[in-house]
Amino acid sequence: MKKLFYLILTACVLVNTSCDKDFLQVQAPSSVDDSFVFGTPDEAQKVLNGLYDIWHDLDKNLYYDVVSVGSDAEHHPEPYSAQARHIPMGLFPVPYDINDGNSLNTWNEGYEIIARANIMMAAIEGKPEYQQALTSGVANDWTDLYGQALCHRATNFKLLISYFGDVPYYTYPITSTAQTDTLGYTVRDKIYDGEIAALKKAAPLMYNLGENGRTAEIFSGSYAYYLTARLAFDAAGFQLRRTDFDYEGISFEQWGQESSEWKAKYVRNSNWQSYMATAKEYFLETLNNLGSAYLIETDDRGPQFDNPFQRNFQYLLDLEISPESLFECGYTRFQNSDWPYSWGRPSGGAGSNDHPNKAYGQGRINPYYVYNDFDPADKRRDVTACFTGNTGKAGEILMSWVRGNRERGGLASNKFDESRMADPPVFSQRRSGVNWQQVRLGEVMLDLAYAAAATGDETTAKTYFKKVRSRAFSSANQATMVNSYVDAMSGQILLEGIEQELKLEMGGEGKRRWDTILFGTFPKHIQEMRDNMRAMIAGLETDGYYTFSNGVQISSYIFTKKVKIKDVDPSLDLMTYQTPEGLSESDPTYPVLVPGWRGTSNQWGDYLATLTPELQMNHIAQHGMFRYIDPASVEGLALLADGYQLSPWGINLVNNKAEYTDDFFLGYPDGSYAAGVPPRYIMPLGYTTLSTSNGNLTQGYGHALE
Repeated sequence: MKKLFYLILTACVLVNTSCDKDFLQVQAPSSVDDSFVFGTPDEAQKVLNGLYDIWHDLDKNLYYDVVSVGSDAEHHPEPYSAQARHIPMGLFPVPYDINDGNSLNTWNEGYEIIARANIMMAAIEGKPEYQQALTSGVANDWTDLYGQALCHRATNFKLLISYFGDVPYYTYPITSTAQTDTLGYTVRDKIYDGEIAALKKAAPLMYNLGENGRTAEIFSGSYAYYLTARLAFDAAGFQLRRTDFDYEGISFEQWGQESSEWKAKYVRNSNWQSYMATAKEYFLETLNNLGSAYLIETDDRGPQFDNPFQRNFQYLLDLEISPESLFECGYTRFQNSDWPYSWGRPSGGAGSNDHPNKAYGQGRINPYYVYNDFDPADKRRDVTACFTGNTGKAGEILMSWVRGNRERGGLASNKFDESRMADPPVFSQRRSGVNWQQVRLGEVMLDLAYAAAATGDETTAKTYFKKVRSRAFSSANQATMVNSYVDAMSGQILLEGIEQELKLEMGGEGKRRWDTILFGTFPKHIQEMRDNMRAMIAGLETDGYYTFSNGVQISSYIFTKKVKIKDVDPSLDLMTYQTPEGLSESDPTYPVLVPGWRGTSNQWGDYLATLTPELQMNHIAQHGMFRYIDPASVEGLALLADGYQLSPWGINLVNNKAEYTDDFFLGYPDGSYAAGVPPRYIMPLGYTTLSTSNGNLTQGYGHALE
């Protein structure tokens, strides 16, 4: 009993105690003997689990505000003027409150995890069992625990750099504020170097996925190899750097011009190829140390399914860990979580006891990206974007580009949908229990392809490019859409092709913004996106439709009607049925099967029977989503005679065109790309952080001082 008391006491000290007036939120030392507290690996794991608990909510802060909604593929649903979070998302068109809560929490909690990780690592280093494992080179529980703590530290430094640029760096326990009195910024390249070196030593002494019961909800050796590669990948990329800062002799390759207004430049380390070679080496090491993880290349759910890409997300919706995951933030039912509430198919339901409950839909999908970038045969398109939302009354509702939330605000992500869950929750919103899949193999393999191409190894690049792209197309399309498509690329065209494939593979998952920043293409894509949206809207405004480069069309109005799915075809079940490839528009099932991956849960039949006959017509049949149909044509008149009605579609883009063009990236207006203006994406430091740093930290990038 006494031992348990001290264990809990120490865990509470590690979790809750902070030194007063410390700008890094470092932790006070425990008054309990660390060697006693960490007497067994199980005890140490319990304390370490507290870091995972903090991480579950930490990265959602700015991911929600900026990352998941700030690219040429993803945007926020509400008008620009509706919320202050649009200021950093839009690259700071106006001054921003430096004491924004989500930014402060990211900084404070990031350093809280770093500080605790350092304390744990120092305690473990003193263990004879740990030292023996280092000598023998054979992993044990202590080396694995050490590696987990290091992964926490390195992951948070990676995160802090992506948001704040150069940040303070330390790798030792902080036991008093005196240790931070002279601690200032560290050049980010040195942070990358330090964490890469530490991970190279730790990764071989950790358990890979599947070993010793290791799942993707805990950092593994598989993840540590990936993190080593990804830190090098980031270090090789373009980033915003201050010009009023001493980079200690490091030289850079620069894109565009320096900004004299906010003293910054957009550059990459001149040694970027060396970092990229390390990235390639350790991405390959990741694939050699996957343990039980694998890329899902076949759909195991039966002949009615044929979409291995969607299968990955269905694992998560079934509250199972995906075999494609290297790391998932683990959530449980009734725990506050944002999947699918914020990054899934929206629902107009109430906050509780609805079918499904409210889903806001923070992350929205750019219409030009969905209509133009995906080939119509690409199985990822309808999984990436939902064209209908949930009513909240076990039915479908057409999405709208009128700005707002739920069904309004444009297309949302279709990768997460409570209707598709094995056991859809109706008790309350934000309590689904769906994990946040933070690293999966589709991304890892494409990152490897990019690193290989950037270092001249096009054979490796094309191998993994094809491996990921292959599962997005049927066997009939492999020769043209995969092999010929990839083989035709080389040099810069190959790099651009892999970047585009990442866009197609990861849409709605919040990866695009940081990737394009690193690739040096962020400014170009902002201008291209705005120009493309204007062209599309102009076509809709002039002709009532617009034709994309892939032959797909978007129309101002489409034809819709409410139906009962069993009235269309008694054998249909949208929850367990993949739309057949090449389904003809003349097929009677086409209107309810295209676009795919929509519908409502089969488990709500009893509830549906209690609704009015009108609400029981709970599915939407459509024509014209991808092909213009003139309402005055024979085809259009026949559809109207058959009970279809004209529903606003692209016309809402026309009516809200400023929101979808000028207001996207308002802080990077037309002409910025052509003039070589660097993109200002770095977040400001908060006043408390600045004022308690003893002058060691100064505000940069033109942000306010208080």
